[in-house]
Amino acid sequence: MSLDPYAPPPPPTDLNDVFSRPAAPPPSAPAYPAARARPISTPLPWTGPEGAAFIQSSYEAERQAARSKNITFGALLLVVGIIVTAVTYDSASQSGGTYIVAWGPMVYGAIRLFKGLAG
Repeated sequence: MSLDPYAPPPPPTDLNDVFSRPAAPPPSAPAYPAARARPISTPLPWTGPEGAAFIQSSYEAERQAARSKNITFGALLLVVGIIVTAVTYDSASQSGGTYIVAWGPMVYGAIRLFKGLAG
């Protein structure tokens, strides 16, 4: 046997010698310095309402959003209906002819507006 640690091992003379050798130890995990390790963070504690109060507050928030949407959309439709009626009436009164009474947008807009104000 050679004293050189980098010399290749001698070839096995029997295949039973190859299979009877112990398995190589698994490679060890590289050392990870503790200074570089990130601490495990925990979520912040919940400070909002609990249980039924949480459901009630989310319900009220959705209800308020629906009310403001109804008010905005209703007022917009009401104003558009009034503007269309006023513009066509003015045009018809100056040059003669017919005009449009946009009662559909005005009625639907008024319904949405009052629904938002009442609810």
